Amino acid sequence: MNFLSKLFKKRDAVPRAIAFVDYEYWYYSFQNLFGLKPDVPAWRKALAEQYALDDLMIFADFSSKGINGELQRLRTATNTIIETQNSSTRYKKDMTDFIMLDYIYQTAALRPEIGVYILFTGDAHFQSVTKYLAQRLGKEVVIYGVTDSFSKQLKDVATEYHELPDSEELFDSCCRMIVENMAYVTSRPEIIPTFLGTVQAVSRKNNVPEEVVHAALQKMLDTGLLVKKQRRVDFNRKVRTIAPDWEALERAGLWQFG
Repeated sequence: MNFLSKLFKKRDAVPRAIAFVDYEYWYYSFQNLFGLKPDVPAWRKALAEQYALDDLMIFADFSSKGINGELQRLRTATNTIIETQNSSTRYKKDMTDFIMLDYIYQTAALRPEIGVYILFTGDAHFQSVTKYLAQRLGKEVVIYGVTDSFSKQLKDVATEYHELPDSEELFDSCCRMIVENMAYVTSRPEIIPTFLGTVQAVSRKNNVPEEVVHAALQKMLDTGLLVKKQRRVDFNRKVRTIAPDWEALERAGLWQFG
């Protein structure tokens, strides 16, 4: 077998896939539950390492403030962006789902060579199309959803499923929120940065659950990115505080000296 034959055989062995993303679901779930923004280019790169990815299709109503600023970033990951804005107030909530479902069924009818369907949605509305693809057409259906916002019924019918954000992504994001808070506190000597006070402040400012911030803050202490100190607040009273190790944070890529 010559080199070209081996190359084409290797390519044929990689399953052909197409991805459909309910970006409203991903964007708002990440924002409301974890204070994060989706990293679609990194996600596409990870998919391309596993599959021969024919296309990544993004569906969303980009007319609202916040999500409308995502378009430029999304275009670095794909040119296939379907805007689902609808003037009707009655059906606006489910319009993105309806349009995305239509594209999935059309692809199933017109693209028999696609072996893997990758869906990013947590909505149980996609249970029927998942069953159709997997059980009637024999396709693999890989579903990505957001932790704490992912239908159990949808998980049950998927060939495989994954929940985001992963622990590394969540930890890195929380670290950056905490460092931002530390930088602010350093410039305000009247603020006493206790452990619990920092958890509450970061959680409140970034709309992230306190337990998530608590875990990240403890890990930063355990790894030496932050240190414990004693601060005198009265003649005979000290309070245990936390403080950044700026050099350690710089080495970790979480801080840059100006």
